[in-house]
Amino acid sequence: MKAPNPDPVKSTTRKQTLLYPNAPWYFGAAVVITWLGFSRSYFSRLLQTDLYHHLHGASAGLWMGLLILQPILYQRGQLAWHRKLGWIGTIVLVPALLIGGVKMMQLMLKAADEYPPGAVYQLSFIDAASLLLFTLFLGLSLWHGRRLALHARYMVCTVLIILPPAITRLLFFIPWFDSFAKTLNGSFVAIEAICVLLLLDDRLMGKLQPAYPLAFGLFLLLHLTMNMAGQWLWWHSLMDRFAGI
Repeated sequence: MKAPNPDPVKSTTRKQTLLYPNAPWYFGAAVVITWLGFSRSYFSRLLQTDLYHHLHGASAGLWMGLLILQPILYQRGQLAWHRKLGWIGTIVLVPALLIGGVKMMQLMLKAADEYPPGAVYQLSFIDAASLLLFTLFLGLSLWHGRRLALHARYMVCTVLIILPPAITRLLFFIPWFDSFAKTLNGSFVAIEAICVLLLLDDRLMGKLQPAYPLAFGLFLLLHLTMNMAGQWLWWHSLMDRFAGI
């Protein structure tokens, strides 16, 4: 005898009460953007790339892959596996991502002659700020682990801070974006636009959570300061010392 089909009304109600039921698709889109953006500068040159770029790239990719899996586990009610994999990812992937990012900064600064004049100071500022913001958003997400609304939103922010380098490279495929300054600023405009859409979504859901306003403000601050950091002499001095370590 066939088991009765689940009540479609209950199934629909459960889907409506889930937070971000389409989250795996959104995180999957972030992975696609990353693959396309780095198709020329990284994936086509895998054999010529150093270990730290591989470490950083693999850990960032696996982190986004983990965030595709986590909402699926949550939606299926497998919260024990959700928590276990979350802590494994935090302990294993996050240190690799941060260490790889720091070493990439150092290697870039040591190869300053291969970049336009002063560019490494601007890029190192963006990288340092991005690593700090990633750590901040992750820490806030873990701190609010039992408050789903905040936990999930801060995890979303950890992906948003990873995306600008990929979007910057992806924008070069559009003819109007014919300079690095345009693509770099365009990538942050794209992230700020996503933050605005997330804020509007929160508003429509009836309650504005603090995660996205904080993220929007910090992204906007980074966007404004990154265009000035290349001229800061104190930052030049600090990065020169860091490169010499």
